[in-house]
Amino acid sequence: MSDKPITHDIKERLGKYTRLLREIDNQYERLGRMEISMAAPPGPDMTGMPRGSGTPTDRTGMMVLRKMELEEQIEERLAEEREERAALEAMIRQVENPDERAVLRLRYFDRADWDGICAVLFSDRQDYLERIDSYQNRTYKAHGRALLRMAEILKETEAPAVKGSKRQ
Repeated sequence: MSDKPITHDIKERLGKYTRLLREIDNQYERLGRMEISMAAPPGPDMTGMPRGSGTPTDRTGMMVLRKMELEEQIEERLAEEREERAALEAMIRQVENPDERAVLRLRYFDRADWDGICAVLFSDRQDYLERIDSYQNRTYKAHGRALLRMAEILKETEAPAVKGSKRQ
């Protein structure tokens, strides 16, 4: 039997998805910085030293090319993200408990922190502030149950593919 917990594969998949979201954020940040530097003209040369033989249009052309390449990379990552989000959402819809579904969507799609997730689920309760630790634990347990159910769903969806490959 494997030493990995049954939730290992789904945790890896969800982690990979959140890392993809972070990669997209970082690429957008790079793009923004690139656009700012493209809008700013190069400063005058106050040193009196000769400059390279390249003209400003060479610099501009290179920057435009880099920007286009970065935009293409972002589009590729966005396509990956949309595909994976759709696959994860299909699994989440199979989780019966609405609070468990909410925890998964908030944590992995919206990247909410635990306090925020807890507030979404339980802040309408009259005793929320007095029993916040209890509600925080309920949030963690809902997350754990949701991961267990997602692990089962992932195993069920992978099982037919494995069986089908043995027939060939």
